[in-house]
Amino acid sequence: MKFFQSFCVVDSSLRILWVGGDWDDFARNNGGARALSNTILSTRLTAHIADTATADRVSQMVQAVLATKRPLHLDYRCDAPHQVRRFRLTIQPMKHGRAVMVHQLLDAVQVDPPMAAWLYDPLARSQKCSVCGAVYVNQTWLDPTLPEVEHPSKVGYTTCPTCDARIAAALRELVETGPAPEFAEGVLRQDQDRMH
Repeated sequence: MKFFQSFCVVDSSLRILWVGGDWDDFARNNGGARALSNTILSTRLTAHIADTATADRVSQMVQAVLATKRPLHLDYRCDAPHQVRRFRLTIQPMKHGRAVMVHQLLDAVQVDPPMAAWLYDPLARSQKCSVCGAVYVNQTWLDPTLPEVEHPSKVGYTTCPTCDARIAAALRELVETGPAPEFAEGVLRQDQDRMH
């Protein structure tokens, strides 16, 4: 398996400041010509996310990282019809109210036979989770790689209840842990300096 890692740096308004790694290669190889780095720089990250639910989750994760100055990790799938691809997203705080979002490929497994190809359609009756890749068929979330599951030809994207719960738990853990000690110390020191 080829090593793959891409990243983008965003500010607190989710404006894309920098893109690097294998970002452009992945975009070209997966029908994302409109997502090349020179096209998306200085735009808001959420403008490139198809559905509101996923855009909201991404925004919540970035804001939690910026507020606590602690990293957040989330494993997710970004499949192709012929391949199950598992990634890890790491959102890491940076100076000056910025965060770097790193996408690292963990593994890629060929699907034989491949899943039926699908297209995004905001009006589609079938839904696909943008985090785990499950599809909503007959009022049930199912893994489309299972032999008895047929991937819908058109899907709208969202986040499934299981992934919503995973993201909520990760956010809760960040908030309950509180700001990173070095950040809290830095704020305290600045406040003390102002008083003297």
